[in-house]
Amino acid sequence: MISKIEDNDNTFTGFWSNAENLECGTLFLNHTMSNDIFFDKLTNITCLSEKMVKYAVEKFYENDSKPYVYSIEYPELSNLLEKLGFRYYDTQYALCKKGLQSQNHNITRIGQKEIDLWASIFCEAYDCKEWKSAVDLVLKNSQSSVEYYVDNSYSSCMALYEKNSILGLYCLGTIPDKRRQGIAKSLIDFALSEVKSRGLDFLLLETYGKDNLMNFYSKLGFDTVYEKTVYTI
Repeated sequence: MISKIEDNDNTFTGFWSNAENLECGTLFLNHTMSNDIFFDKLTNITCLSEKMVKYAVEKFYENDSKPYVYSIEYPELSNLLEKLGFRYYDTQYALCKKGLQSQNHNITRIGQKEIDLWASIFCEAYDCKEWKSAVDLVLKNSQSSVEYYVDNSYSSCMALYEKNSILGLYCLGTIPDKRRQGIAKSLIDFALSEVKSRGLDFLLLETYGKDNLMNFYSKLGFDTVYEKTVYTI
């Protein structure tokens, strides 16, 4: 299951970032949205290569990005990273929930004409308005593969990506003055209904410990499948 989830995650990330396959890992960098923990990362590490990690660090710095390295249950890698000056930064949790039947969703899948709308909501929700033109371009290039949705009040957004019989929910965000009104939950409910109607295995959702949302997702019935430890310098 972990390999299928990681494949869903990494393929989606590849629509937003440039992927470089290294000796035994994958380096993701977005040159216009640098220094992001999700879109700029070294992951999929399957061997202990000091040379590869140092090469990735150089690429991060060239991109004006903080180095983020992900490890999944790999204590030897953790030891190597600590030797190279890395420290623990955060934990990313991969969560899942089976599909549910529900109705009356005020959710809209955007088309080419609404790209600017989705990008505006995303950039306000994540406080990255300087990325607006870059997000517009990502959506234009990925819309044939990734589904982008907004709620009908134009306050919240999400992306859905289907692969390996998994529906991945990414980029879920709500503009600050519309939070705590159940809007994000309505998007999640819609995604769960899509899992059910499409006959998929489950909905995938990822969150970081520092976001303090684990209790929220737990109350919605999501279970933790596994954790990824994130290191930085």
